[in-house]
Amino acid sequence: MIEIKVDFERCDANGTCAALMPDVFRIGEDGRLRQLVSEVDDGRENELDEAILCCPVGAISRS
Repeated sequence: MIEIKVDFERCDANGTCAALMPDVFRIGEDGRLRQLVSEVDDGRENELDEAILCCPVGAISRS
């Protein structure tokens, strides 16, 4: 399992991660990012790497 960390103070909730991994991230009705799970299977490493790289403010990382 790969643990996911989000720096919510840095996050600007642009939704890129939610578009790439909707079962992991979601933008709430209040416009703020929600992290739905804290880890993903090792087989989703490429998806997570893409979400990390596509985050324009660098708010997502592996723990």
